[in-house]
Amino acid sequence: MKFYAHSGNDTTGYTNFQPLAEHLLGVADEAARRAAAVGLPGLSALVRAAGLLHDLGKYRREFQDYIRGLGHHRGDPLTRHKEAGAAVAFAARNNALALAVLGHHGGLPDGPAVAAELKDGAGVAAAVRADAEADCPQLAAALDGLPPVPKGFAADLFTRVLFSCLVDADWADTGRHERRVKGLPDDPGPPDLAPRERLRRVEAFIAERAARPLEPRVRRARADVLAACLSAAEGPPGLFSLTVPTGGGKTLAALAFALRHAAARGLRRVIYVAPYLTILEQNADAIRAALCVGPADPAVFEHYSLAEPPGDANPDETGLSSAARRAENWDAPVVVTTNVQFFESLFSNRPGRCRKLHNVAGSVVVLDECQTLPPGLAAPTCGMLRQIATPVGDGGLGCSVVLCTATQPAFDHDLLQPDERLAATEIIPPALRRRDEDDLFVRLRRVRVSWPRPGDARLAWAEVAARMRGEPSALCVVNTKRAARAVYEELRGSPGAFHLSTGMCPQHRREKLAQIRSLLSLKAPCYVVSTQLIEAGVDVDFPFLMREMGPLESVIQAAGRCNREGKLPGEGGRVVVFRSAEGTLPPDRWYKAGRDVLERIIATTGDGPQIDDPAAIRDYFRRLYYANGPGALDGQQIRDRRRAFKFEAVAESYKLIADAGQPVVVATWESHQPEIESLLVELAARPGKASYRKLAPFQVNLLPSQAAKVGHLFHEAKGGVLVWDGKYDEDAGIVDEVADAFIV
Repeated sequence: MKFYAHSGNDTTGYTNFQPLAEHLLGVADEAARRAAAVGLPGLSALVRAAGLLHDLGKYRREFQDYIRGLGHHRGDPLTRHKEAGAAVAFAARNNALALAVLGHHGGLPDGPAVAAELKDGAGVAAAVRADAEADCPQLAAALDGLPPVPKGFAADLFTRVLFSCLVDADWADTGRHERRVKGLPDDPGPPDLAPRERLRRVEAFIAERAARPLEPRVRRARADVLAACLSAAEGPPGLFSLTVPTGGGKTLAALAFALRHAAARGLRRVIYVAPYLTILEQNADAIRAALCVGPADPAVFEHYSLAEPPGDANPDETGLSSAARRAENWDAPVVVTTNVQFFESLFSNRPGRCRKLHNVAGSVVVLDECQTLPPGLAAPTCGMLRQIATPVGDGGLGCSVVLCTATQPAFDHDLLQPDERLAATEIIPPALRRRDEDDLFVRLRRVRVSWPRPGDARLAWAEVAARMRGEPSALCVVNTKRAARAVYEELRGSPGAFHLSTGMCPQHRREKLAQIRSLLSLKAPCYVVSTQLIEAGVDVDFPFLMREMGPLESVIQAAGRCNREGKLPGEGGRVVVFRSAEGTLPPDRWYKAGRDVLERIIATTGDGPQIDDPAAIRDYFRRLYYANGPGALDGQQIRDRRRAFKFEAVAESYKLIADAGQPVVVATWESHQPEIESLLVELAARPGKASYRKLAPFQVNLLPSQAAKVGHLFHEAKGGVLVWDGKYDEDAGIVDEVADAFIV
């Protein structure tokens, strides 16, 4: 009898079916190749064994009847196959191998539950052993001489990387077979990083930008930042911090650091991580421009959830085209992604999310605006960052991690465990951070901040709007979407009035920001009200800014949108922090804690902290981390769950956004309706990865917890996407009461 792994389009002679032994050997080789690039001791041998064992259960006769269409059906327990190889590994007391094999379809399970899942698998393995070893002789020695798996946290990370190599190899081999059956060419390989050549382009681009009209102090500060980055890049891999105030050219200098460091230390790729889509979109454009590549060039890949196909199934276990369901594996030389994609992938147990993990190894990871990481996850996040920045010989991933921000968090806080504290090397030399005339923060001081006094009156939204209209141009940043809508209603009808929030899709925000920048460049009236999405990194430059009272890091980031280029004379831009009469905050206890810590500082001193003093910022973060009591930096007890090999529990617990969004396509946006309808038709006809990416700019995120309330306003279209049927405002996106069903 011939044994097959995957079907073809010939159901009589089976000439297009993939032989099972071919698949097992192909996955073993592919997985070992990925493991060799990672370099963890012992990983190559273990993933080769995983490749050989992962589909052992397909040798059972019931599965062979199913794949030939001779009986049984998808989901029939008698066709299950992942448990057999896992049972063989478990019997050999290799839990890491057993977990990877058992999870390669549905996800890494919790370790303590494995034994119960493998009872039937052991019987299947025994029943198919003779046929399997006759068909694929390498199976007989699959477990011979395997190296030991590390202990503790190192074992958790090792298992994740083993799983990543297996899943990526399995899906790649399956994809090749599918393309052969369909007569499609193989996917092209990714371009090389070529860091020295790309660095030359970046340096030339920076020099060209520096030649534009610019305040001399700003030009000199940016040159100092770039020089510091290029010098530090020659050092050994590890943890770095890049503490640069707004306007210091941090993004491009960090890219230059990453490329020179990769060239000097043989690192494989650059991964740029941003907290919000607004920053990602803007900085991806800047990175492409600096690298001299266009939007379609595979050298730079943007990855965020709106561009993903729905679901996270393995292609073997879904009725949809596997090409539409496979997640990204980050094999591009430069990856630009979000905090959610990067960090939740590191803690995930799902095949689609974990597939990319092996490609994180040996990368330069630039974490932009790292202060936005939730304090409640600080302990597990710092612990994982420390691990991936550990050399592979010591059980890490050999990455270099750069913590970029003007407001460095206290990631070495004494509430963190010793193996969670980050001792980062600061890239900016001491001579540029001495609080004298050469200090970067002093030189790039652009605004003066007016803090509310303890007894000051709270402002109504009408008063806020009136204060804004009293200025030539003004930006107001508030704490909630409801507040942004209220202020905008007060401004609506005024020349140059704009609203920004996540109730608007990315394309809508991009167009509004282009209009805003145009008005600002012409010095025409421009009045913008926005939620926090505008704060971190969005390139706008207002002379006057109002910020509703919130956490200090939010106030500082908002202030970075005022006099951004340092062109205003005298004391520069004006920032007014105010308390609102409404006073509503997002449903995040750390956001409230940050606001409360700042209020206590004001109550004690009679004034707010100096926003350009790193010592004051550090003091604030130290207070903040104490605010919610011992254990609050790991509120989900993720550390203990990682030590107990509870992979599913860890994945469920580590959520940067507690109520993560479900993308919906805003088909009722009238100005783009024909384009959106055309893309939906394309998706229905060709539900591939490219079609989902094209729809990404026209989606907003619906909160799953609120879906029932607005379920009558959307429907599911072909290809699995949700389509919004409700009202979409040309100025403010999804508004009225339904707007609160969308992510802040």
